[in-house]
Amino acid sequence: MINKTRIFISSAYEEELKSPRKIIKAHLEESGYEVPIFETGDFGTWEKDTLAQCLSVVRSCDVFVLLINKKASANSTLMRGNVTPTYLEYRAALQEKKHILVFVNPEVKNNFMNIKDDLQRIYDTYIRDHHRMPDSPFDPFKNWIEEQMKTENVYKRMMQSVDPFVWAFLYDVYNNWNWLYEYDVAHSTEHAKNISAMLSTSFKSVVSLISERDEIDQLKTSAAYLLEYADLTLEILKERNEIKNNLLEDWSGVLLKGINFLSRGPIEIIQARDFNPKIVNTIQRCHAASLYSYNGKQSLDLIGTAGNITANDMFSFDEEDIFVVSAFKNKSRLMAFRQDKQCLYITEPIGNTVLCLHFKLDTYWTKETAEAYMGELEYAIINQNELFFDFMKLVIGGRYHE
Repeated sequence: MINKTRIFISSAYEEELKSPRKIIKAHLEESGYEVPIFETGDFGTWEKDTLAQCLSVVRSCDVFVLLINKKASANSTLMRGNVTPTYLEYRAALQEKKHILVFVNPEVKNNFMNIKDDLQRIYDTYIRDHHRMPDSPFDPFKNWIEEQMKTENVYKRMMQSVDPFVWAFLYDVYNNWNWLYEYDVAHSTEHAKNISAMLSTSFKSVVSLISERDEIDQLKTSAAYLLEYADLTLEILKERNEIKNNLLEDWSGVLLKGINFLSRGPIEIIQARDFNPKIVNTIQRCHAASLYSYNGKQSLDLIGTAGNITANDMFSFDEEDIFVVSAFKNKSRLMAFRQDKQCLYITEPIGNTVLCLHFKLDTYWTKETAEAYMGELEYAIINQNELFFDFMKLVIGGRYHE
């Protein structure tokens, strides 16, 4: 049996849109589509700050229809992180690569087109000053909008009847190359027919882009990770036993197994993971590693390398601005970025050794941008591979307790 195409209608829960949403739903269902909406209890009720529910709702549908009017949310207040449920639904649709159609109140759209160049200038200034994208689309514009509301000018007249967040929302939608179609609530029935016709035409060219259900794929991915991790531990323990049986201590084999595990797929650097996730950069692989050991003589000796690297045989404690020396002396993880090489270095002190891993970014970043995203980088590499790093600490750290 062929499933019906599922269309999710997303909008702020404002009174003026309740009737249009039901009219659109009814007309699309008459055309053969399945259209779940919150009002009819198809998904239950929105639970505050529940991104998982938002993702589940969007993931269950094939097409995402977004209606933007004048309200940001039911009571015009923002959630944690300066976002709204509707905005989270939209971002989830982008992330899931759903087919998206955006319909906007004609007056709101017209006013947005008049101020979009100013919003672009303000956004560019924010990026230049902060060296990273905003966690919320509202962050760059909040102060500017408040200033316009205090001044008797043309901007105030255009913007005063609309919740401030709506302008930031529209900027984000427009900036993601989603065209803004007009939808007049006063002509809901007529426009519902237009939306249905537009979807029918659009499907002829985007059938291949409609996402399939991926819950099974996610389970497969998790299982694959655990199987790869299990294989890794056995391989590294084998390498460790060979080291114990040799007079010459060389950890290159262990390091090679480690960087291969960290290179099994792209590492996504995600901003505002908990409330407004955006992929801001990726790392394809861990391309090199080195391991240094304290020799008891105020220096660190190289005892293993892997990957594309030319490592010094030894570092003296007197040398300055050396990542492995600084990490060893401070007994804490050090993360540093070299703009000229577009390389992130993670140096992890483990007992009397220091492990250094090298990661190259896919998209060019300045040193300031990398430093602004250091928390996200650490989460993507360290926290997402916590089992791996804990195991490496046990294996390498245990060399002094045998």
